[in-house]
Order: sequence, then C-alpha cells, then structure tokens
Amino acid sequence: MPFAEFPDDFLTLRLHARRMSQAHLPFMIEMHANADLMESMGGTRDAAASRRYVAQNIVHWTEHGYGMYVLEDRDTGRPAGRAGLKVSTAAGRASVELAYALHPDCWGKGFAPEISRVLVGLGFRLLPVDVLGAVALRSNTASQRVMEKTGLRYVGMTGDAPESKVCYEIRRADWRKQEGL
Repeated sequence: MPFAEFPDDFLTLRLHARRMSQAHLPFMIEMHANADLMESMGGTRDAAASRRYVAQNIVHWTEHGYGMYVLEDRDTGRPAGRAGLKVSTAAGRASVELAYALHPDCWGKGFAPEISRVLVGLGFRLLPVDVLGAVALRSNTASQRVMEKTGLRYVGMTGDAPESKVCYEIRRADWRKQEGL
C-alpha cells in the first residue's frame, strides 16, 4: 500500500526526473555496463540483471507509491542518471534509503547533491518517516561527499563483503533545521 502520492515526474534547476519505466531499460543497460560507473557500485551488470532491476523498480512504485527516477539534463536533453527513494530491507539501516547514480559524463556537475536534496525533501514531506538513509561503498568518497552536502551524517559501517559500506542518515528534525522550517 502506498504511503503517499509522489510525482511521476518533476523538475529541479537542471534536471528532469521521470518515474522509472520499461522505456528506460536501454539507458539502464548502458549505465550498468559502464565499468567506470559500476566500479563504485560493486561491478557491472549484464542486460538480464538490468531487466530485473527495472522490473523490480516498477514493482516498487506499484507497491509503495514512490521509487527510482531516471534523470535527464534539462540543457542537453540527454539521460544523466537515476535517483530516488527506496525501501531498505537491510537490518540496522533506515527503512527508506536515498539512492543515486549518475552517468560518468555527468560527474562533477553538482547533479547528485541537487537531486538528493529534492528527494530528501519529498521524502520528509510525503512519507511518515523520521529518518532517511543512504549507503555507499567505503571507497566511494565522491558519494560520501554528496551525502554530506545533502545534510546526511555518517552513522556507521556494514560488514558487507567484499567491501564494507558506509551508512549515512538524516533525521527529520535536522532536515527541518537545515531548511529553516
């Protein structure tokens, strides 16, 4: 049962976010095959894994009323990446996680903090949660900087193999202060 009505699409200053659908499969296959991008996410995925990923995200939207978006650069119209909120099933982590991945062509442009701030805001406005979380491989310092710029704070590490993940969270009260609410 969905928590709330998240928009199917929305705009940020420089991005257009669209609810992930089957139409996005070719871009997801391209992203998941990109060794530079996927190095920070545990390795490349084949087309079958990308099909499962898209299908799982479509189901997530149906079951929860929110999920992953595919991002487009508003200036160029080119796909830029994916980002969204998802239910976390990992023990000891926040129940809703912020997730994002940008195509390497879009790295260093500030897109990740831009979309992350908007998603955190949507999460706290539309979901009955007091904390949102995010994780990244310990070696992914760029993602850790994005989480910190977004207001998330380091809360610990997992023992995941082959590489531990860092866990970050933002609490509703801290977000409200950050936003001046």
